[in-house]
Amino acid sequence: MNRAKEVINMDIIVRKEEERDYRRVEEVAREAFWNIYFPGANEHAVVNKLRRSKDFIKELTYVIEVDGQVEGGIFYSHSKIITEKGDEIKTISFGPVFISPKFHRQGLGRKLITHTIEKAREMGYRAILTLGYPYHYEPYGFLGGKKYGISMPDMKFYKGLLVLPLYE
Repeated sequence: MNRAKEVINMDIIVRKEEERDYRRVEEVAREAFWNIYFPGANEHAVVNKLRRSKDFIKELTYVIEVDGQVEGGIFYSHSKIITEKGDEIKTISFGPVFISPKFHRQGLGRKLITHTIEKAREMGYRAILTLGYPYHYEPYGFLGGKKYGISMPDMKFYKGLLVLPLYE
């Protein structure tokens, strides 16, 4: 039996992160990013620090459980776009998002991301920005910032700056 079929037979729950989850969430974040972009990982420390940030959005921080054990998480924070005139447009950003390595490529990340995109829409947020590989996020409707005239502060349009409008 392949692993994707195994997950189908498991009890999977997406729910808001609770304080009792903090240690496990940080452990999973560390495992998920270990030696991916550089030796070791720091995303677990980012998660810990993000929870204390004024921009942290607790209401959009979710975990995914498999058979009662937390195996992934997604974090959101407030962000903004500053127009050429200096006006600020409020947006939100997500990251990190992670799944325990033993459950990679089984649809759990997709469940977390689609669930929280819908929650963000219901909460009235207008757009989500993220930095990442386009092939990871284009399936959810994210497109490069250049399509919307959104650049990084250096005025360059990087391929990894992705935008998802949450309204028509």
